[in-house]
Amino acid sequence: MVTARAAVRALTTSEAAVLASLALDGEGSGYELTKRVGRAIGHVWAPARSQLYALLPRLVADGHLRARTVRQRTRPDKQVYTLTDDGRAALDAWLADESGGEAEFHLRLFLGSLVPRETLIAHVVRFRNATVERLDGYRRIEPTNTRRGADRFHWFELRRAIERAEQDVAWADWVLEDLGRGGE
Repeated sequence: MVTARAAVRALTTSEAAVLASLALDGEGSGYELTKRVGRAIGHVWAPARSQLYALLPRLVADGHLRARTVRQRTRPDKQVYTLTDDGRAALDAWLADESGGEAEFHLRLFLGSLVPRETLIAHVVRFRNATVERLDGYRRIEPTNTRRGADRFHWFELRRAIERAEQDVAWADWVLEDLGRGGE
């Protein structure tokens, strides 16, 4: 008898970060995962410590992680988590996904060692194109700003947005050049 599998829900960004930490560094306890996230992934995505601990049982229930109890002599027993094949498949699907905002893009790029180069390139191209579109919008606004009254203060933020977008486009071009030549 064949049974239909329940629909798999998409991972949250925090769940993906936890699974990625396990994919990169192997099994770990909740405490070890919070330390890892703080040292690495936390530079681009940092769930609250309480949120990370709350995610672990849900990821086990969803079949993305396996938990085992490790007995300790001088401390309370601890749960150690391992990524399952289903968890790796869910992580791979999240890494390939095109949805999300800038924070998700930067996390996906940060996790580039887990992603095929073509997928990374596609993510960076989408980021670059969205940034160019946003920059074009800023540049259309720029000549309408009088730089007087309230517009003077709007100008400060508009200039910041333009300069940041220009920098992001240049950065994306640099990343694409490096990915294109297979930089390791």
